[in-house]
Amino acid sequence: MPNVGRTASAVCVTYLALASAAISADLPPATNAPAVVPAPAYVAPGGQFEARFGAYYGGGGNEGGTQDVSATVLSPRLNFGVPGYWAYLLPRFEIGGNLNLEGRTSFAYADAVLTLPLPGRAFLEPYLGAAVHNGSLVPTPTLAGLGCPVLFHTGVSVGGYITQHWTLLETFEHLTNGNELGVDCGTNQRGESRNQGLNFYGLRIGYAF
Repeated sequence: MPNVGRTASAVCVTYLALASAAISADLPPATNAPAVVPAPAYVAPGGQFEARFGAYYGGGGNEGGTQDVSATVLSPRLNFGVPGYWAYLLPRFEIGGNLNLEGRTSFAYADAVLTLPLPGRAFLEPYLGAAVHNGSLVPTPTLAGLGCPVLFHTGVSVGGYITQHWTLLETFEHLTNGNELGVDCGTNQRGESRNQGLNFYGLRIGYAF
């Protein structure tokens, strides 16, 4: 009888061990690690519409040291099926304007823009286009002499993505009538009234959508 008892005990222990193993196999593994939230997907710059707003300091001639606010809308990059990095050499287009807060020259512009990716989430953005303005063609006590009613509008920005949609940019831009390149609109001759140009330095924030 003692052998029977010992055998029965061994059978019970074995049964309980097998049952416990089976139940454990059906349960998910316990973990105390926090759930991993995937980072937002990085979207290469230039492939979306974008609105930008900012503030500039600068001017030129009698307008030096004044402040502007700006607003710009950009299109996505043109898509002709160009592969790889060469696609970044296809332009975007922007329209926008600067409003001078001290009653000096304000202007509206339209540009072609290249948005070129840099390491990380940064990008470089040169642009060139044309601008119309409400300033003066010759110097006055309060206004720069811009020479022509239609000006070249050019500049460059260095920016980076803050989030998937928001960007921050530092921008330099320049207005000129191009007389140094031989452009002659009749009122931009060299001399007392030749082009003074306007230079601006600013910070802008953008939202891609």
